[in-house]
Amino acid sequence: MKSRIGYWIEIRGYKKVWVAKQIGVSHVVLSRWINDVSIPSLVNCFKLADLLNCKVDDLYERTSK
Repeated sequence: MKSRIGYWIEIRGYKKVWVAKQIGVSHVVLSRWINDVSIPSLVNCFKLADLLNCKVDDLYERTSK
């Protein structure tokens, strides 16, 4: 899977630090999710989707079967 979180943050015009604060994580943690170093919990995926006004499925792109 490839993260599309950064894409959604960018098209909504939000700052990464602001997004991190809104969902209750550090900007370092958010950066790790954006750069595919780690994956957010399901709860945090739903928080991100709500904040970014997208579906949870939109946050990640399938890269292989």
